[in-house]
Amino acid sequence: MATALCPASMLRLHGADATAFAHAQFTTDVRELAPGRCGWSAWLDAQGRVRAVFALLRIDADTLFMWAPLADAVALAADLSRFVLRSRVRVEVIQDWQVFELGGGDAPPASDWAPRTDGYALRLPGAHARGIALAPGHATVDAPAFDAWQRANISERLPWIGPASAARYVPQALELERIAAIRFDKGCYPGQEIAARLHFRGGNKRGLRVIETGEGRAEDGAGLLDADGAVAGHVLYGVAATDGRPAEALAVVSLDAGAVRPAPGMPQGDA
Repeated sequence: MATALCPASMLRLHGADATAFAHAQFTTDVRELAPGRCGWSAWLDAQGRVRAVFALLRIDADTLFMWAPLADAVALAADLSRFVLRSRVRVEVIQDWQVFELGGGDAPPASDWAPRTDGYALRLPGAHARGIALAPGHATVDAPAFDAWQRANISERLPWIGPASAARYVPQALELERIAAIRFDKGCYPGQEIAARLHFRGGNKRGLRVIETGEGRAEDGAGLLDADGAVAGHVLYGVAATDGRPAEALAVVSLDAGAVRPAPGMPQGDA
């Protein structure tokens, strides 16, 4: 039996214009994503800030699944639906699905997904090569397994963003190019001109950093201070101290900042 890690925040894009719509909105070349393949992508606002980072699964010619870890799926679907206009595509929240951890032999090759009787098994591209399944269910979440999985995601610097971080950072600050979640040589998408200008001319002043945060789990948007007490960055997501290992978080931090520390009263989850 696969281990349940957490609820899955998922959307379905379905219709004759699903691919064209996604290609016009998202930062990667969706037309190149063949059925049976998956990869990272993102959605920007008009100011070039990242609204969401997600895995995109091409199910068939007219159907795409978006798995957006940490995102509010209902809010994301509502925001995306505003851009449908006359396109023949429906944006739907996939309710009551979970993320399950798979053994190595149960997962497909990197950048592929495979159907299961109850959902989809996939292995995302890049160094983060462990297999997961997205499937309906209400299994009890394995908290230690989730913590270990989340700690690995932090180590790989996977830039998942929750509601507090949405539309806050440019793609360069989240290092989207490192995980092949953005292309600057494809046609126009929201925020593309601003993101491309920053890419080709430089000027980004922030990047990702793994930090230690004390005992409790640092929450999305929690502030970080430098040695002078000035705000130097903010947390994307974190994990609590477990099994003798310190609490850690992935954060967006000023590139010229030295050591950083959690701001007093930093929002934390359970220790």
